[in-house]
Amino acid sequence: MKQGLAFALLGPVRAWRDGAELNLGSPQQRLTLATLLLAQGRAVPVEEIAAALWGAAVPRAARGTIRTYVQRLRRVLETADGEPVIVSAGGGYAVRVPEEATDLGRFRRAVRAAEAARDRGEVKAAAGLYKEAVEEWDGEPLAGLHGETADAERARLRRRRIGVVEELATLELELGRCPDLVDRLAAEAQAEPLRERLHELLMLALYRAGRQAEALTAFDTLRKLLAEELGVDPAPSVRELHHRILRADPELLGQARPRPAPPQAAPAVTPAQLPPDLPAFIGREDELAALTVPEQPDRHCPAVAVVHGTPGVGKTTFAVRWAHRVAARFPNGQLYVDLRGFEPEGVAVEPREAVWGLLDALAVPTQLRPDGLDPLTALYRSVLAGRRCLILLDNARDTAQVLPLLPGNPNCFVLVTSRVELSGLVAATGAHTVALDILSEEEATGFLARRLGQARVEAEPAAVREIIAACARLPLALAVVCARAAYHPAFSLAAVAEELDAARGGLDAFTGADSRTDVRSVLSWSYRALSVPAARLFRLLSFHPATSVDLRAAASLAGLPAARARALFRELTAAHLVAEVAPGRFHTHDLLRAYALELVSVQDSAADQRAVLRRGLDYHLHTARTAARMLSAHQDLPAPGEIDPAVSPRGFASYEQALDWFILEHAVLIGLVQRAAAAGFEQHAWQLAWMMRHYLDWAGHWRDLETVHRTALRAATEAGDAAGVAYARRGLARIEAHHGRFAQARALLAESLTGFTIAGDTLARAYTHRQAIGVRQLEGDYAGALEEAAAALALFRAAGSAVGEGAGLLGLAASQTRLGRHEDALLSGRRALDLLMAAGDLYDLALALDVLGRASSALGRFAEAADYRERGIELSRSMANRGDFVTSLLHRMVTSALIYLSEARHLAGQTERANRALREALTRLREELDEPYLVVGGADGATDAALREVLATLAEFLAEPDEGADWYERAGTVLHKVVSTAEELGLGAYLSE
Repeated sequence: MKQGLAFALLGPVRAWRDGAELNLGSPQQRLTLATLLLAQGRAVPVEEIAAALWGAAVPRAARGTIRTYVQRLRRVLETADGEPVIVSAGGGYAVRVPEEATDLGRFRRAVRAAEAARDRGEVKAAAGLYKEAVEEWDGEPLAGLHGETADAERARLRRRRIGVVEELATLELELGRCPDLVDRLAAEAQAEPLRERLHELLMLALYRAGRQAEALTAFDTLRKLLAEELGVDPAPSVRELHHRILRADPELLGQARPRPAPPQAAPAVTPAQLPPDLPAFIGREDELAALTVPEQPDRHCPAVAVVHGTPGVGKTTFAVRWAHRVAARFPNGQLYVDLRGFEPEGVAVEPREAVWGLLDALAVPTQLRPDGLDPLTALYRSVLAGRRCLILLDNARDTAQVLPLLPGNPNCFVLVTSRVELSGLVAATGAHTVALDILSEEEATGFLARRLGQARVEAEPAAVREIIAACARLPLALAVVCARAAYHPAFSLAAVAEELDAARGGLDAFTGADSRTDVRSVLSWSYRALSVPAARLFRLLSFHPATSVDLRAAASLAGLPAARARALFRELTAAHLVAEVAPGRFHTHDLLRAYALELVSVQDSAADQRAVLRRGLDYHLHTARTAARMLSAHQDLPAPGEIDPAVSPRGFASYEQALDWFILEHAVLIGLVQRAAAAGFEQHAWQLAWMMRHYLDWAGHWRDLETVHRTALRAATEAGDAAGVAYARRGLARIEAHHGRFAQARALLAESLTGFTIAGDTLARAYTHRQAIGVRQLEGDYAGALEEAAAALALFRAAGSAVGEGAGLLGLAASQTRLGRHEDALLSGRRALDLLMAAGDLYDLALALDVLGRASSALGRFAEAADYRERGIELSRSMANRGDFVTSLLHRMVTSALIYLSEARHLAGQTERANRALREALTRLREELDEPYLVVGGADGATDAALREVLATLAEFLAEPDEGADWYERAGTVLHKVVSTAEELGLGAYLSE
C-alpha cells in the first residue's frame, strides 16, 4: 500500500514517492510530520504536537492550525489507492508506515541486527551492519527545524549515532582496520570534542597505525580541553591507555579476531535463569502473599502478573524473591529476560531479540529459527507447549514489548515488572497486578539492620531515622547509603546522616558505582520515557514547596488547563513518578523532587523559572483570598495584583471547605511567603501573609503568624510598599497583644493607622481602629476601647460597610458592658447582631452572642443569657470542629462560653444543665492546658511542673461523678485554682471576665 513512500529524518526532513521528492511545506508543517514519524506508529496527542511546535507558548488556535497541517500533509502523502498515511487515533494522529520506509527505521533495524551478530561473535558481519546504520545519516538530524522538542530529539539522535560510531570503531579495531579508521575517528572526535570514548578509540587507532606520537598528542589535546571546559581529568580508562602507549605496550597492537569455531551441540539442560535471591531482602510479606500461582489455570490464556512501582522501589528484587519461592512448582525451568525498557535510548530489548534469547535458553538450534518476529514467536510458543515454565520478564517498557513473549501454554506463569502500570497488558490478559510502594519506617529500619548489622543500627536510632528520611524510604537510595556505611565500618551512622544532610536534599549522596545503582541515572530512565509535556509538568512540580500538590495548583504552575494537566498526571501516575493519594491530589517523594529540580536548572531558563514561580504564587494568593473571604465576611483584604491568565484559582462552596484548604496547605503557604520574599515578589509575600491571618490566629499557630508577618514587614519595607508595611504591622500587633505586650501592639497599630491615612484608605483605617478595641480591652482600658469603637464605627459608616458597622457596634457593646452600661450594651449588641447575621460573619456573630450573654447575666436575665451562650457555643463549635484545633482560639471560645453558660444555668436554678456544661468546660480546659507548646510556644521546667500539678488536680476531680448538692461549688473551686495557675503562666487570660 505504501511501498512508494520514503522518509528522511537523519538530515533535513524530506519525503519521496517512487523516487520523486515531495513538497512538505513550511518548517512547522515538516516538524509536525517529524513528530509523528519519531513516535514510530504511536498515536501522538494534539497537545504533544502543540508542545513540539510552540513549546509553552501554545496559541489559542493551536488545535485548528495542527488540523490544517495534518490535512495538507495527508494530501501530499496520499497513496495511489487513496488510503491516508496519517490517521486520526486516540485524540491525536499517527503515521502508519513500515519501519524500512524511514532512514531512522532502517538505522534502528541495522543496529539491532549488528548487536545480535556481535553477541553471536560474528564480528565482521556486525561491523558491516553498524556501517550500514551509520551510512543512513545525511548530516544533522531534523535539520532546519527549531524548538525545544526538535532540539531535544536532535541531541538524542546525535547521542545514539555517536554510540553506534563507537561500536563500529571498536569492531574495526578488532578486525585490524586501523589505517582506514584514523581519519574518520579524527573527524568524529573533532565534532564531539568532549566525548572521551571517541578520543580513546582514536588514540588506539593511531598507535596501531604506527603513529605513537600523534596518539600521545591526541591525549594531550583531550586533557587540556577537559581541564579548560570542565575542570576535570580524562577518565581512568583513557589515562591507562595513555600510560600503555607511553610504554609502547605490545599488547595494545592486538590482532584481528579469529572466526570462532562452530559451536558444539550443548547437552540438554533445564533452564534456571533466575538471578540470585538477595539475602538482604526484607519485608513486603503482604505483597508476596498477594502473588499466587493459580491451582486451576485458565486453559484459554497464560497466567500473568504485573509488579509495578516507582523507580528504585525494588521491583526486581521483589520479583526474584517471589520467583525463587515458587520455582519448584515449575519443573521445566525458569526463564529470565531483562527487557531494559527504561534504560538509555536505544538500549531496550526489542521483542525479536528477546524471543531469540528465550529460544537460546530453550536450546533451539539457530538453523531452525525463522527471521521474522511472528514466526519466531510461533516457534517459541510451540517449544513451550506441554511444558510448565516460570518466565520472569523484568523492566518492561510497554505492553507491545511483552505480548510477543507470552506463551500460549496456560501451565506457564509469566511475571512482569515495570515502572508503568501496563494497563493494556492487564486488559488483554486479565493479569493480576501488585503495586510496590516505598518501604514503611519499620521495613526501612529492618533493611538497614539486615545490611549493616542489628547492633550498629540499634546503637544510633536517631541517625537511623535521619538516614531513612533522607532516603525517602526508597530501597535503592537505602542500598547506596548502606554500601557506603558498610565500606566504612568505623564511620558512625551519625556521620553518614550528616553527609546526607550536607547534600541538601540533592542526589549527589546517592551516586552508585554504575548506572543501575546510581539513583540519578535510574530516575532518568523513567523521565526520558515521558512525553515532552508530561516531562515538563514533572519538572515544574519541583517548584511546589511540598511533596503533595493539588491538581489546580500543578496546572497553574505549568500554565495549563486543569483537564490537560489531569491527562498528563495520568501519564506520570502510570510511570510511577507521582501517586494520586486522593482525588485530584498527587504525591511524589523527596528524591524524585530533587531530581526534578536538577532537571529544571538544566532545561528551563531563568525567565521560565521565574514565570513558573509567579504562576504558583498567583494561584495560592488568589485562592487564599477566596478562602479568607469565606472564613470572614469582612472586606479587610487588600486587592491582589493582576493574575496570570494561565492560572486557575480554586473556589470554595462553604466555610468548611475553605478552612480545610488552609489546614491542608498550611506548610505550603508558610513556605511560599518566605520564597516570595526571597525571590523579589514582595507584594505576594505580604498579601499572602495577611490572607492567612484569620486561620493562623483562630487555629492558635502563633509562631507561624509571627514568622509570616515579620517576613511580610521586611519584604514590604524593602519594596517601599507603604500599604504592605501597614498591613504587616497590624499582623504583628496581634502577636504582641497575644503575648500581653499591649504598648507595643498599640504602637504598631498607630503606625499602621498613619500609613492607611496617608494612603486615603478609609476602610483599612476603620479595621485598624477595630483591632485596637481588642488591645484596649485586653489591657483593661475600657474607656479607651470605647473611644476606638466610636472611631471605627464612624469610619465604617463613612465607607458604607454594613458588616463593618456591625463590627464597630460589637466593639462598642463589649466596651459598654465592661463599663457597667449593660442596657446600652444590649441595644448596641442587638443592632450588631442583626447586621452581622445579614452578612453571615460567623466569628463576629459568636462574639456578639457572647457580649449579649454577658450583658444579660449582669442584668439578672439568666435564662436570656443562657440562650445567647447556647447559640454562641453552637456557632463556635461549627467553626472549630477540626482535630488540630484543640488549642485554638475557636476551641477556647467554646470552653469560655461553657463556663459562663454553666454560671447562667446555675443562677437560673437549672442545676443539672449547669453541672453538665461545667463538666464539659473542665474537660476541654484539661485538653487545652495539656498542649501548652501550641499556646505559648514552649514551656520551661517550672511552667511544666506547675501545669502537671494543675492537670493532675483536674484529672482527679473529673474522675468523680457529678453528684451531690455541693458538686457545682467544688467544681468552681477547682476551676478557680486552674484558672489562677493558667493566668500566672500566661495561658488563661481568655477565661477572665
